[in-house]
Amino acid sequence: MYAGYGLLIDSELPLPDLAPARPARPARPDVVVRLGSPLPPSAEALPLPRGFWVDGDRIGIDVPGIGRYVCERGARITVAPAAGASADALRLFLLGSALGVLLTQRGLLVLHGNAFVVDGACAVVLGHSGAGKSTLAAEMHRRGHLVLSDDVVPIDAAGRALPGWPRIKLWRDALDRLGLPTSGLDRVGQGFDKFHVPLERSAGSPEPVPVRWIYVLDRHDGPLRVVPVAGAAAFTSLHEHSYRNEILVGELRRTHLARSAGLARVARLARVDRPRGVDSVASSADAILAHIDREEQHATSGASRAVDA
Repeated sequence: MYAGYGLLIDSELPLPDLAPARPARPARPDVVVRLGSPLPPSAEALPLPRGFWVDGDRIGIDVPGIGRYVCERGARITVAPAAGASADALRLFLLGSALGVLLTQRGLLVLHGNAFVVDGACAVVLGHSGAGKSTLAAEMHRRGHLVLSDDVVPIDAAGRALPGWPRIKLWRDALDRLGLPTSGLDRVGQGFDKFHVPLERSAGSPEPVPVRWIYVLDRHDGPLRVVPVAGAAAFTSLHEHSYRNEILVGELRRTHLARSAGLARVARLARVDRPRGVDSVASSADAILAHIDREEQHATSGASRAVDA
């Protein structure tokens, strides 16, 4: 039995990169992962980009050379490995795409980014693959901020980010820039020059943390700047950076819109424009933390004026 995102996971596929769950008493799992041969998509199934398909309460992912993953009702994932698929590759897509789909089925707003804690509240950093989200999370961890999750950030109906696995995935060049050795680190998968970097969590798995700030990483031809985003642009950003947003059709899309509206009411969203072609990890961390500090000072002074009035 394993734990993550507030769930107990009973997996037939070994998941050595996760810590085993230690419930106080025997508990029924929230999610079951089994190896098997799930039914193929029916004639009524809706085919979607990147190998996804929706068939009633089932969502499938077909990964060439790796296998088929079928997520059912947010409670079960069946994995049908392709011939010759390695255990590392099977785990990579199980803990990424398949789990992200299952969390969406459970009614969560699942964002593609990472989350870290500042003074008891959560900041979420979004961006496309290769934008530097994980490198920035590692920098925040180095500065003493608790990293809740990396790559997949599920947010519940109360606007709280749920803690994921205690690790960050970093490419070798990012480790080099951060001055971290690769010795003793496990590769994400065969053929990947990317590594699992474990995170220390002294008090075990943290509780969900309210999201107060959302930052979208971008590049431009100019200096580093933080630009507030509001209104329709905020909704567009949340959809664009939702994890596996290909599956957001029908009822899942309606739930996504409701969750996005709820998050937009409690969190402030901004875009972090970074100079193109410049290593700006440390300066981006400085800018984000300074922006959070200014936002908090503004909120505090606003509350003080309200009390004085």
